[in-house]
Amino acid sequence: MECKVCLEELDQAARVPKTLPCGHTACLQCLQRCERRECPTCRTAYNVVPESLPNNFALLELMEQQDNFRIPRGWCSDCRAAAERRCLDEHAVLNARAAERMLKEQVPAGALQEAAALLQDVQCQGEEALHALTLLSAPSWDLSLRAGGRQLNGTLANTDNPLIKALWVVVARSATLTQRGADGPAGDGPPPAAARPPAAALDPPPAEAPPPREMTVRDLSRSAPGARQEEKAAALQEAQGVVRLVGVWCHSDPAWSLELLQRAAPTVERLEMNGPREPHLRAVHAMPRLRRLRVECDEGALDAAPPELGALPPGHSGLRWLRVWRLPRATLQALLQAHGGTLEELELEVGTPGKQEWPRSCSDLHSLLEQCGLRALRRLVLLRGLYRHIDKGCRGQRAAVRAALPGVQHVLCNVCYDVQPEEP
Repeated sequence: MECKVCLEELDQAARVPKTLPCGHTACLQCLQRCERRECPTCRTAYNVVPESLPNNFALLELMEQQDNFRIPRGWCSDCRAAAERRCLDEHAVLNARAAERMLKEQVPAGALQEAAALLQDVQCQGEEALHALTLLSAPSWDLSLRAGGRQLNGTLANTDNPLIKALWVVVARSATLTQRGADGPAGDGPPPAAARPPAAALDPPPAEAPPPREMTVRDLSRSAPGARQEEKAAALQEAQGVVRLVGVWCHSDPAWSLELLQRAAPTVERLEMNGPREPHLRAVHAMPRLRRLRVECDEGALDAAPPELGALPPGHSGLRWLRVWRLPRATLQALLQAHGGTLEELELEVGTPGKQEWPRSCSDLHSLLEQCGLRALRRLVLLRGLYRHIDKGCRGQRAAVRAALPGVQHVLCNVCYDVQPEEP
């Protein structure tokens, strides 16, 4: 369940749902980001600190129920298939409405009319004609479609519907079909017992690899310097060999969080951090195996002297997925240039064109991205959050990006397409 303002997943910590006096609900982090103490939805003012607002306990209870009975939904753009349970936590998932919009882009209105015209010239000959008659003669067919480890099963009944008849003709004409009888073709079946290797000759099953190590330090890293020292010392020891590191709040205890990043650097592949300073960004830039990074900066914290990140050090594999909030423009550009050859997916918080400063609005996003050499990029999601979003400006901004980066398959806006948030 997500916050209606930032579209981030609600939780019981930084994004706990808070009930405002006007009756609306927003997550704590959204309220903390607001420049004024007012409801992000209706702009009704309130006069207490966001932390003291009451939690929305009804929503928290519903969230707990959903965690127990969560079901897959939507389209997973990573798996290129209907989302499964694991996709909701690890991949980028579009809800049904956004998937319908994407389908219309893939199959525009005139495509079916064009297909109907092409069917006039489709003819089956020889073996193809035999397969077509076979397909048309049975009352129904059980279908099993497999690709990339996925399988779709179903039954399609033969009717007088011309679309069904045309489908079978196209299948017979375009697919490579092989016919099997009820007992299978000759030679099918298990080999005779004499041909089977004895049980002792079989290779032993490979030992199962240990599960990847994951470490969450969200609460610990938000404590002040000098607090919870024993826990922090233990966390530094545990960081060695970690693969996924979540919730590193750098600004609360900068020295400890920097050492934590350095300890995890040799092995970490997925990282989520908030409020980094220049040393933290440089430590992350040197992580050789880092594949997925989510970085959220404090607004204005790095603007006075934006860190300059150079080329990747030798042996760095390069990022595949990146999500950025409030990074200075120059630092963002350097980061994208460094990973331009490997970065496949980018989620960027930025406003639509306007007169406000970066990243609240941006009139030349296409030019910025074009200069970064994003050769591998295939998916871009523009996150509006609390920033400017004008429908017309958004459409123009996305169109300009598509023109500047023709290799990108999807340029989406989380407001227009209801994109589900993804975690690193």
